[in-house]
Amino acid sequence: MRPQSRIIIFCGKGGVGKTTLSLALGLFHAAAGRKVVVVSSHPLPELAVAVSLEGLAEQYPAAAQNLYVVHLNSKELLAELVRNNFPVQWVARAVLESEIYNNLVEVAPGLKEFYFLARLQQLAERHAAAGEYPDYDLLLWDAPATGHFLGTLRSARAFETYLTGPLAAAGAELARFFSNAANIVLLPTTTLEEMAMQETVEMCRALDHDFQLKPARVLLNLVSPVVDAPEEEVERLARQSEESSDPALRFAVDRGLMERQRAIEMRLDLGVQTVAVERARHWSSDLELLAQIGRGLAGIPVSA
Repeated sequence: MRPQSRIIIFCGKGGVGKTTLSLALGLFHAAAGRKVVVVSSHPLPELAVAVSLEGLAEQYPAAAQNLYVVHLNSKELLAELVRNNFPVQWVARAVLESEIYNNLVEVAPGLKEFYFLARLQQLAERHAAAGEYPDYDLLLWDAPATGHFLGTLRSARAFETYLTGPLAAAGAELARFFSNAANIVLLPTTTLEEMAMQETVEMCRALDHDFQLKPARVLLNLVSPVVDAPEEEVERLARQSEESSDPALRFAVDRGLMERQRAIEMRLDLGVQTVAVERARHWSSDLELLAQIGRGLAGIPVSA
């Protein structure tokens, strides 16, 4: 079996916190000495505005040596392919600037997604031909929103099924890689809102049906501490809320109890262990927030 990094995939509805969680888990493992690459669905300037890693080298020098964050631009990947196949610069430039090429890139079903997945596979299987270990111990993919994510995975199968020649062979190789559960740690991520939960359930069923991929864990993000509290503590809070005249306390406890029930429903619907990621209450920087979240994700199995 070829040596490779495993791909840990954070997937789910847009806006549920996949980017923050992938960076938090990446920071945790990089600080522990593992080489980690996070493939973000956001261009890096956009990502830097949302989550800052400023001060990483000073606060987490080990992590700074081991953590890499990249954005794979599908159009640029295709342009690189053209340049490699047309070594004469003016010929490659003429192809890339042609209307036919640009229209093809935009309208060809699954073409950009196909080359995105091919690059992910290359990252995971680096140096495999030479029998060496991969450059990275862990490859974390902050996947796009559900529809785009499923469409991206399905593109490999479409190339294998409907085409012939080298592209079909490459599609078969991609389908092999992304259908092998040993290659992938699937981490569906959701908040405990009805729409996000329903989308997560439907996505997991589609992944199981189409690729025989099952979640390693389901991450319940931004939840109340009540979700994972011991039963006796929950009963004490419920009594305290009933006896209190403080509307804020009653709201917080009622919300927590509702989330606790929804977390139970998620476990029953999917038959998978869940990890409750509590809402952070105190942090002074994005790095501190990521470190706090990362410690809460430490128990997720990511190694073979």
